Amino acid sequence: MVIVKAVCNEWAGEITVRLVKFKVYESSMLLHSFNSDLSYRVLELYSEMDRQTSEFRSATGLRCFPGCGQCCESSTPKASEIELLPAAGELFSREEAEQWLERIASVGETERCVFFKPDPLPPGNGHCQLYLFRPSICRLFAFAARRNKKGERELLTCRCQKEKIPLSVKRAQEAISRGMAVPSFDYFFFKMVVLEPSLGRQRIPINRALHLALKRYGLTVQLM
Repeated sequence: MVIVKAVCNEWAGEITVRLVKFKVYESSMLLHSFNSDLSYRVLELYSEMDRQTSEFRSATGLRCFPGCGQCCESSTPKASEIELLPAAGELFSREEAEQWLERIASVGETERCVFFKPDPLPPGNGHCQLYLFRPSICRLFAFAARRNKKGERELLTCRCQKEKIPLSVKRAQEAISRGMAVPSFDYFFFKMVVLEPSLGRQRIPINRALHLALKRYGLTVQLM
């Protein structure tokens, strides 16, 4: 009888362990599915941004200059965690997540974007090392508008555009004032928040957002 009880207790303990492991696995799969679904929906939004900015460029003649990286070099862009989920997923698929976390730790979460790589010559040039997965600000800036204090749509352009093609910038703003369609920062920010408010509402320095997104994906990997 004692032996039977011991065996039963052993089986019960093993079943409990297996149930716990199953629950953890189930939770990890749900989290993985949640992250993957969000990443896909963010990429859909990025596709819409790219389409709208492409149409706006064609209509106005506004453009970025080859090799120019002054916006990335001179500023610390902000993004929400949800915007960096596709980038985090890509880095994990390349098995480079730990490498990029180390880079963030070395440069700081509030410093210049870790994806930006300056070119040796000429000064001010550079490129993004994960261009296809860049966040909203990098896709929209210089080709989108926001509402100013008067409620008017105001085109946000870069210093290089204002210096090198001022007439095109002026004409674009005039066309917007007359009702021309233009990508909207406010619209896409709202769309990101709707996808997942807890991850899309707060915009923080891009390195911090990437750090959080990588940690989120890392949790999924640890649990699986």
